[in-house]
Amino acid sequence: MTTLTLAGAAARLRVRLREEEQNGSLFAFRARLVALGAISLWLLMAAGPMRVTVSLSACAALALTAWLVYRTRAARWATVLQAAVIVLEVSVIVVATMEVSPGSPTSGLWVEQVFGRRSIFLYLSVYLAASALSYSARTVLLTGIVCLAALVLSVVWTVVALARAANLDLLAADHPVALAVALLARVIGPGFVTPQAFVVQQLVFMTISTAFIAAAVWRARAHLGRTLLAEGERNNLARFFSPNLVDRLAGAERDFEAGREEKATVLFVDVVGFTRLMEGQPPRQTIDFLRAFHEHMAACIFRHGGTLDKFIGDGAMATFGTPDSQAHDEARALHCALDMVRTVADWNCVRHMRGLPQVRISVGVHVGPVLMGAIGSRNRLEYSAVGDTVNVASRLEHLSRAHDATIVTSAETLAAARESAGFEAADAARFRAVGPVQVPGRAQPIEVFIVPAGA
Repeated sequence: MTTLTLAGAAARLRVRLREEEQNGSLFAFRARLVALGAISLWLLMAAGPMRVTVSLSACAALALTAWLVYRTRAARWATVLQAAVIVLEVSVIVVATMEVSPGSPTSGLWVEQVFGRRSIFLYLSVYLAASALSYSARTVLLTGIVCLAALVLSVVWTVVALARAANLDLLAADHPVALAVALLARVIGPGFVTPQAFVVQQLVFMTISTAFIAAAVWRARAHLGRTLLAEGERNNLARFFSPNLVDRLAGAERDFEAGREEKATVLFVDVVGFTRLMEGQPPRQTIDFLRAFHEHMAACIFRHGGTLDKFIGDGAMATFGTPDSQAHDEARALHCALDMVRTVADWNCVRHMRGLPQVRISVGVHVGPVLMGAIGSRNRLEYSAVGDTVNVASRLEHLSRAHDATIVTSAETLAAARESAGFEAADAARFRAVGPVQVPGRAQPIEVFIVPAGA
């Protein structure tokens, strides 16, 4: 697998994960509504009027912030907002759980009960488990850090509340840490919390946490399945299209059946004397030769960022500048043509050692407007370039026989390549001017340049 392929796969993975993170906002929003509804029903049955008011208000606030994160999931500042919402939501959980109402005479007793039953820890554990639905490690880590900070603050809050209830001044004590430990020891003693309250609370929160974690695992498995399916579909497309075109087809970013006119550089390559070369050879050997030749030519095309338009018997057609134009399309096309000649020369060395006949190719290159689109029947479509530029490039390839050349290109193609920074003078010097040439099928002659055979 080439570096380009690995980079493309990594880019596609990042896109898929980003999509899953955004989809996770909706999934987490719905899951949180269900969980908050269950908690609200439990509070209605288990808490007093004051706690019901405070807790239901907290549930409503958490539902509102979840909706806000979902609605802004695609915004540029979504990450900053999400971090702010996490801090806000953890604060709401802590305040709503540990405070009955400001100045209430029972607030100290309630804090003792809350801390003794581990309510803060349980609520924050559920909240942390719910963050896994976001499919974002960053969100989970941030949530865990905020929850840890909230737990530390809840301990401080509890110690302060217990000290006030006992009319103690922690700051004035000789050993404030020892006093705080003694106060905490009383509220976490085994006889402080009723068994019924402890068991019911543990069961409720364990059920909700299990549901959140199971949902997160289900989403992970579903995402893996969708990714494998998408990669399988892309691999199927890659058997028929070049990599840069596969990304566009798989993404379905535009209607490819609608034609689009654009400037492109068209390249044709063909085996000279293919019929004589394969004369007397069995069909299997002919197929093996074509497969090897096509693989060599496709590698050259992809190496220089071209689009493999089609294989035509013992030849191939490629375009540079489709489906989107890039810098130095003409230079990349001519570099590809030179690379094809070098590749075939190396291949001929291997064939010579095996006692096989030598292969000669001819390449034609021309630049101009083309019409890109899907052509063919309803059941068999082919994304291809058509137009006069394609016809001229094909004719230039055929002219190589008459001029004993391996590459034939139009003057405007070579001129555009020379103007680009990527086309070296040594490569340009390999092309020799022939002058105006009459191309079959065209009224006006075309000025061409060639790379002579053996040059």
